[in-house]
Amino acid sequence: MLVKKHDGQTVIELMFILPVFMMIIFVILEMGNIAYHTLIANHISYELARVGAMVGVRKPSGAADKSRINGKMKEALIKIVGLRKSQGIAFKADLQMTGIDEQYKKHVNEDLIVALTYRVDLSYPLTSYIFADEPKRLGIKRITVLTRMPVERPLLASQ
Repeated sequence: MLVKKHDGQTVIELMFILPVFMMIIFVILEMGNIAYHTLIANHISYELARVGAMVGVRKPSGAADKSRINGKMKEALIKIVGLRKSQGIAFKADLQMTGIDEQYKKHVNEDLIVALTYRVDLSYPLTSYIFADEPKRLGIKRITVLTRMPVERPLLASQ
């Protein structure tokens, strides 16, 4: 019986296939990492908008106080993610008038719009370069989230 020797064929095939296989695995893992942080960014943005909408007015049917909203949202951000992590998260709050209450003309309806930018440090080889924002060599992806929430305005003073 004649047996052909194929010394090293398996190693050569592995050298061609392994980088492709590893790249596919790293792409899947990095996309999962980005998806996870996108969910986190959406949740943080929603919570900040909720806090800002609830505490934005000091008196019944009064105007929304943007500095109070920003201060309370900054406090909430530190409570949610901690002081160190909050350094990598930037947000901007804007108020947009949506209408006037027909039953009480002094009552202006406003929406609080929160624009949050969340930093994700990518970690897998090569895919961090592919998915990163400029400059690519840093391996950082920034996720921007917009959340809109109506500002709560009590009509009557609390008794």
